[in-house]
Amino acid sequence: MKKASILLMVLFFGCKAAQVNSDDLRVIYMKKTPCMGTCPNYEISIFSNGNVVLNAKEHVGMKGQFTSKLSNKELAALINAFEENNFSAYENAYKSNRTDLPTTTVTFKNEEMEKTVVDYDGAPESLKELEAKVHALIEQLNWQEAK
Repeated sequence: MKKASILLMVLFFGCKAAQVNSDDLRVIYMKKTPCMGTCPNYEISIFSNGNVVLNAKEHVGMKGQFTSKLSNKELAALINAFEENNFSAYENAYKSNRTDLPTTTVTFKNEEMEKTVVDYDGAPESLKELEAKVHALIEQLNWQEAK
């Protein structure tokens, strides 16, 4: 009897913990690493419900964890930009022998795929434009310190 109770508790809590709210799936993630100069260093995650989380480390005008929200229209426009630029067709990595450049890692996930691209040097201009759109959110959004 005790085993059955434990099994039921594991199943109940295990299933409950495994449930994923489809409204808060991460659809865009971008990480910029530091360089020897004043390169921005941060991670930003954009979720399917419009929530945005910023982990600001250096050279972005603030430090720490922050949250904000995109409107449905803003989120749709950003996702559309990734889809129109056929993000899945980019190479997995753009690298060179040059030194002291920051690395930008971008992950995009939609219903068809999830892809990560590492941009150290030599990425196409269209990818740089997507990176710039995400980076611009740091200045555009109203950030609240995360609790």
